Amino acid sequence: MHHMKFIATIFIVGTALAVGGLFENTQPRVYRVVLDPGHGGIGSTDIERFGDRFDLLSKRYLSPFAEGASHKGLWEHALVYEIAAKAKAILDYCASGNDFSKFRTILRRYTDEEPKQILIETSLSRGDSKNREEILARKDPNAEYRLYDYPGENGAILPARISRINAKKPHLVVCLHMTRDYSHTYRGLNPVIVAPHSLLHEGLLYLQGKIINKDFFYKSPYADWFQESNKKNSFYWFLSDVASYFTGYPLDKHGKLDLKSFKGYRYNMVQWLYRDAPGWEEKARTHPPDSRYASDIIRFMPEGKFWQREKSIFESYRRDGGEEGFGGDNMYATSEIIRYILFSLHLKGEDHPHQKITRPYISTWSVPLLVNAVTAFVELGSLSNQRHRYLFTQKQDEIAEGIAVGVYSLLTGITLRKNSYHYAPKGKRIVFERYRTIGGTSYFDQPAE
Repeated sequence: MHHMKFIATIFIVGTALAVGGLFENTQPRVYRVVLDPGHGGIGSTDIERFGDRFDLLSKRYLSPFAEGASHKGLWEHALVYEIAAKAKAILDYCASGNDFSKFRTILRRYTDEEPKQILIETSLSRGDSKNREEILARKDPNAEYRLYDYPGENGAILPARISRINAKKPHLVVCLHMTRDYSHTYRGLNPVIVAPHSLLHEGLLYLQGKIINKDFFYKSPYADWFQESNKKNSFYWFLSDVASYFTGYPLDKHGKLDLKSFKGYRYNMVQWLYRDAPGWEEKARTHPPDSRYASDIIRFMPEGKFWQREKSIFESYRRDGGEEGFGGDNMYATSEIIRYILFSLHLKGEDHPHQKITRPYISTWSVPLLVNAVTAFVELGSLSNQRHRYLFTQKQDEIAEGIAVGVYSLLTGITLRKNSYHYAPKGKRIVFERYRTIGGTSYFDQPAE
C-alpha cells in the first residue's frame, strides 16, 4: 500500500512542478553524489561464473560480464577508478566537517564570486580493480562489479551496482568510461544518454503497426541512434532497442522479435520501488498476451509500476528537452561535466583538437535508464587515441578537478569568470526543486524495497 501511495504521489504533480520557484525553500541541505567508475571485474566466456544480467526466470546469467576496454597495457576500469578516486578526494572538501576553504581555493581558478558552501556526500560505486590476481582468487570475482543483482552462495539475490547506487538515493551520479577505438565522428568526449519514453513509445506503436510514418524518429533530436554494426541503419537499431526495452526481446535480422535472445526484464533485475511484486516470475513465464510480459509485440501492454515511472514527468525532466535542447537534465549534466573537464585542461594550457564535445551515444543504456538520479554518463575518450592516452595517464588531476568542480556547479551554480574558450561551461545549476512531489517528497528519495 505504501508503494502505491508513493506512485500515486508522483502522478498527482501535473504542471505545478514546472512553475519556477515553487519549491525555493526545499533545496536539500545535503547533496548525495555517486561517482561510478565503469567496469572492473573479469570478462570470461564462462558465463555461469563470470556473467551478468541474472535472469530470475531461467535462473542463469544472460550475458558475459563486460570488463571494459584495454589497449597497449592500459585498462579502462583501472584508469577511470583512479580518476574517480581523485575527484572524490576533491569533493570531500565539501563534506560535513571538512575544510571547504581548500575547495574554495580551487574554485578561484573559475570564478571571481565568493562560492556558496554546500554539503556534498560523495561515494564511489565500487572499489579498486587493479589487482586482477586478487580478484580472480575470489569465489565470485565479479560480485562487486556487476550492474545487475546476482545470486549469492546461499541462492539469495544480492544487490549489484545499480541497486547499491539507488540505495544511496543520490541526487547526481557521474559515470566514467572510455572506449578502445573511435571513429572520426565520435573523436572527443561523448555524452551517453537514454532516449525519452515518449520516443520509445512511438517506436512501440510503429512495431505494432499503429503508425507507419517514420518522421517521429528522423525528425527527432534522437535520430543519431547508436548502431551496433553498419549492416543495419539507425532506425533498425532503434526499433531493436525499442523491442528489447519493452518486451525483453530484440529484433532478428528480419525485424521480428528474436525469441531465442531474451535480454530479461531489466527493471526486475534491480532492487528498487519499480520492480514487480514478489511472485511475478510465475506469470511472466507464460508470457500472457495483453500484459507487460507478452512475447508478441502486437499484444504487448506497458502496465505496472515501472511503466508508470517511465511515463512520469520526472523521467521527462531527466531524459527529454532541457538546457541542451534534448536529453533532459542527464544530457545537460553530462555535457557540463565534459565542459568543465575541458576547461580545467584549458586552464593548465592543455588544449588539443581531439579535446572537444562530440555527438552523444543514444540508446537504452542500463545505468542512465535504471539509476533513479540525474545521471551524467561520460565517455572520456579512447585508449587508441594517443592524445587521450596522454590525458588518461598524465593529466588525471586536471580531469578529476574538472569533474569535481562540474559536480559542484551542477548542484549550486557558478558564475564563471569571463573567457572566450569555445567549450566554456554554462555554470547553471540543475533545478532539483522540480523533482519534488506535491507532498514535498523528492523523486530521488524513493524508498528501496
